[in-house]
Amino acid sequence: MSRCARDLRAPGSARGLLRRLGGVGAQRMLVAAALLAVSCARPSSERSDGSVGAIAPLVDEESAPAIGAPPTRQPAEPRPPVEPRPPVEPRPPVEPRAPVEPRSPPASSAWAAGDVRVARALQRSPLRALRLTGKVADGRFEATLALSAPVEGAAPREVKVKLAPAQKKAPLAFRRPLAFYRMAKALGAHVVPAAAARRIGIGELAALLGREPNARKLLRRFAVMNDGTVDALVLAPAPGPPGPRWVSSRRRSVRFDDAPELDVWARWARSPSPVRGERAAILRDYLEVLVLDYLAGNGLRKEIVIDVHAGALSLEANASAFPLHVKAHELDRQLERLVEAVRFPRALRDALARFGPEEAAAALRPGGIEEELVPPRALVELEERRQALLSLIAAKLADRGEDAVLSL
Repeated sequence: MSRCARDLRAPGSARGLLRRLGGVGAQRMLVAAALLAVSCARPSSERSDGSVGAIAPLVDEESAPAIGAPPTRQPAEPRPPVEPRPPVEPRPPVEPRAPVEPRSPPASSAWAAGDVRVARALQRSPLRALRLTGKVADGRFEATLALSAPVEGAAPREVKVKLAPAQKKAPLAFRRPLAFYRMAKALGAHVVPAAAARRIGIGELAALLGREPNARKLLRRFAVMNDGTVDALVLAPAPGPPGPRWVSSRRRSVRFDDAPELDVWARWARSPSPVRGERAAILRDYLEVLVLDYLAGNGLRKEIVIDVHAGALSLEANASAFPLHVKAHELDRQLERLVEAVRFPRALRDALARFGPEEAAAALRPGGIEEELVPPRALVELEERRQALLSLIAAKLADRGEDAVLSL
């Protein structure tokens, strides 16, 4: 017999309770007993664990008021009317955001603007005198250039520049160092002095040479155009605008192949962190030298100029840049030093990434085929070397991380 049945058949349990509760209470008790019986009659699989517990509160609640007076129900209070919600105002249409303008290149824009002004001054400022430097066959001169006066009414400043008129044996040789400078400027490098090409009348050249002992011999060597002018390359004495570096007396040249300074700079570049005595400016210039010479296929670099006072490097002899034929072993020195380097200037890496074929053509072929500074094959080889450098730096980034590699 189940527990429910024992509770219902207990002697005097239900009968005595009915007598005590009276009529209304007895009816309610019978209803509760019937519900309890139905619940007990369900199979155990259909009864939930809380079925009996759910009925017990119902019995207590219904039987307790029956002991006293019957409860009086309070009329339900009417619900307050629901106030209508105010209409939702439509949101104003979202204006599309203006496109984000690309950031300017990280190279120093002030320095670049000053360099452009210097190039224009080299093209247009009057020449005062010429003095032959070196051999007659080389045809290299030191020229006195009269720059415009910095203050109105003041005398023009005279500076010493290098000038190389085009010669009959190589009438287009001036284009290669000019292309080297334009590539360096496009990459934001700071180691190449400004260069410009200008046309000078043969009569003006004769007057500038004056009483030069070899004047007649030099004039016969110049490549004179049909209009009586000679193309000439004009080089600033040092990188940057006119200033202390242009007249610095603490400048010396070192050989590129066996100078002890280059071994010191290579040791700095191989170190994962700055070493004692390291000079970050010199190290950045050194890496710029390697990158520029490698891109230009210049494996015949003879010397580098060190400006001791400014703590910077300068590449002034760039006639061997962009040769017609580049032998693989000629670039071994530059490439080996670049492979060994573990730190690079971030600005140089970013400039290399931006200097694609279109940018190279704009820098080295500004007027198309009529004004090309290098042949088309040189542009193809330049792009191949650029991709090789980017792959080399990318491998180092994957190995050591961006912050460790691009820390200069």
